[in-house]
Amino acid sequence: MFREFGVRRGDRVGWLGQNHPAFLESLFAAAKIGAVLTPIDHRLPRPAVDAILETVKPRMVIGDGLDEHVIEAAADDPIDEVVAEDDVCLLPFTSGTTGLPKGVMLTHGNLTWNVINGLSVIDFSGDDVTIAAVPFFRTGGIGINVLPVLFKGGTVVIPSTRDADELLRLFERHRATIAFGNPDLLERLARSRLWSSIDLTSLRAFLTGGAPAPERLLRMYHARGVTVLQGYGLSEAAPLVSILDSRNAVRKVGSVGRAALHVDMRIVNGDGSDAGAGAIGELFVHGPNVMAGYWARPDQTRRAIDPDGWLHTGDAAYVDADGFLFIVGRMGDAYVVAGEVVHPGLAERVLLQHPAVGEACMIGGTSGSIAYVVPVPDARADVAPELMSWCAERLHSRARPTAIEVVPSLPRNANGKILRDRVSAAATTSSPTM
Repeated sequence: MFREFGVRRGDRVGWLGQNHPAFLESLFAAAKIGAVLTPIDHRLPRPAVDAILETVKPRMVIGDGLDEHVIEAAADDPIDEVVAEDDVCLLPFTSGTTGLPKGVMLTHGNLTWNVINGLSVIDFSGDDVTIAAVPFFRTGGIGINVLPVLFKGGTVVIPSTRDADELLRLFERHRATIAFGNPDLLERLARSRLWSSIDLTSLRAFLTGGAPAPERLLRMYHARGVTVLQGYGLSEAAPLVSILDSRNAVRKVGSVGRAALHVDMRIVNGDGSDAGAGAIGELFVHGPNVMAGYWARPDQTRRAIDPDGWLHTGDAAYVDADGFLFIVGRMGDAYVVAGEVVHPGLAERVLLQHPAVGEACMIGGTSGSIAYVVPVPDARADVAPELMSWCAERLHSRARPTAIEVVPSLPRNANGKILRDRVSAAATTSSPTM
């Protein structure tokens, strides 16, 4: 069908719309002829969308799904295009939280090895049913649960809504076995009026990532018999890097698990040496799932992938003595207190362990640090002093917040990541408590 619209090998096909079965049809059809599908966040402002389109120069753009009649009327001629493992298949764009969005060149090999990595840590089967609740323009929206389930011959249900009540009804109606979503989705589902009554007995694993999930939230799911597995990934790794296995889901709460089968990881000091167990450094990733590079940005590609093929993620992390990975934030978010580098993720993780905290974000500097906290719905309004004591008991002095401000919400992007540069401006409620 694409060929009838003039699409040829190497051409880009833009997708600008909500999740739809035609997205997957378009992905596989483009892959079959060697074209490249470019999913674009349809919620972006028009100038941002125009900038992406100007960058990739697609041969055609699909908006809100293809007319099924167009697909049915397409010629049924055999496809004889030879597609190599190193050919680009998918061109998603990063969320732009650390700069302008970048096109991530994911090859056929990247996507295939990502599926294999998923199968190495999650027991997918041909009987699996998953609800595709995460936008397809996100790499995780297709790479974590959708493609692995399809690879095994399972079923993907594509909802037309993100309403929590309706999603829970779909889980029950279709006897969903695997789910994926950011912690904010887990939170919305748990707050649904249907949460306590809906049948989730078929759901054996809920995969999550993109941000730390509060221990309170994890235990809510475990109490319902649903194992939540935290993982870590990024678009540049197609996206899976690590995931916490079900046996350690409770014992290692806060960890994003161990590396998938065909992924190597290093925690690297500023001088390029490997950090020891428990020491924080930058996470480097290596494997056949690592992207070919950024579209039309060779300089940024060279900064991201070194000559030995290691992807410099920019994420601050450490590995404990058992080999489990913990993410503590972005390297660029760290600040210095009395000559010591402090990573805000350490305090955020401690705050999220408190039963009254739903979300937390630490913004620090040499003159002090403020932790912005979103309380759970039934928390006391004056919880800040208690949280200060909580941190004092669990963090060394330099890592503690010097103030805590309770806020109604934290600004996030479409991927569920907190927009740190907007947190202070978005804080509209109570004054900091010293």
